[in-house]
Parts: sequence; structure tokens; C-alpha cells
Amino acid sequence: MTACCDCVWSLRGRGGFTCSCEGSGLRCRVLRTTMKVVSHEELKKHNSEGDVWMAIHGLVYDVSKFMPDHPGGAHLLQDVAGRDASGEFEDALHSEQARAEEAIVLKGILEGCEQQVEGHRGAGWTEDQGIPNPEVQEAAKSSASQPVIAAVLLVGTIGAALAAFAFLRSRKK
Repeated sequence: MTACCDCVWSLRGRGGFTCSCEGSGLRCRVLRTTMKVVSHEELKKHNSEGDVWMAIHGLVYDVSKFMPDHPGGAHLLQDVAGRDASGEFEDALHSEQARAEEAIVLKGILEGCEQQVEGHRGAGWTEDQGIPNPEVQEAAKSSASQPVIAAVLLVGTIGAALAAFAFLRSRKK
């Protein structure tokens, strides 16, 4: 990672991310542009009490500080420590507020998931929104395609009307 510092991001509620270099006089060139790539081996190392990382939708998070406050209990987070927990996270139907929990720290992108994260970004997700919500992203994609569908239907309807008009006119002659 090329950076001005050994950057660590921390969620700050819905207000965005803070960077460990804030207030240091350094301008963070990493935040919102490039994230550290975390290897699977590195992720696996963080699976002990007090040091719990997990990957969700291609992004690696340190949830250690959030464990005591997790509504389902710390053991649920410990059970998925050091691995991809996307399925378990979505099965629990987390709210947007839970996705933007300020005690969760974004560590980077899981190795091999760079395109997945770019897909989140392409669907409108930004780091300050917290953990990506695939349902919201899918809804945004489908609503973005609605004007195109409406235009195609309109052109098709006009074409059909003109064809019917021409057919009826030719029958009268």
C-alpha cells in the first residue's frame, strides 16, 4: 500500500471514516481511494479473543472493539473470526445502523476480492456507508435501469400503434 502513513480506518457513524493520520499534519492519500489488500493468511491470524477480524463482501473488518456490544453475543463474532462471514452477516438481517457501527474498523480489501469491491463502488457504495448492503445496491441498479426499460416500451408502443394505423389504412383502400 502506498500511503502517507500506515493508515487505519475507523467508522465514525454515518459521518464517514476517520484516518489514523488525521490531526498529524499529514494528508491521507489512501482514504477513499486505495485500501490495503489483506491476504487470506493475514485474515486467518486474527481469530483469537480480543483480536477478531472477518471479511464481509470482500472487505476485511476488525470487530474486536464491537464484540462486547454485539446484540447476539461476542461468541457469534468469535465463531466466524478469521474468515469470510458474508453469509452469516446477511442471514442475520443487519440494519443500516448496524452496517455503519462506529466500533467496526475497516482494515482493507480481502485478497482476490478487488473486483467485488469495485462492483460495490460501481453500484454507489462508499466507505463511509459502512458494510455494503447488496440488497440496496441491487435496488439501485434496477431503479437505474427503469428509465431505459420505460423508453424501450414507449418506442415499442409507438411503433405498434403506427404499424396498426398503417395496416388499417391499407385495408380501407
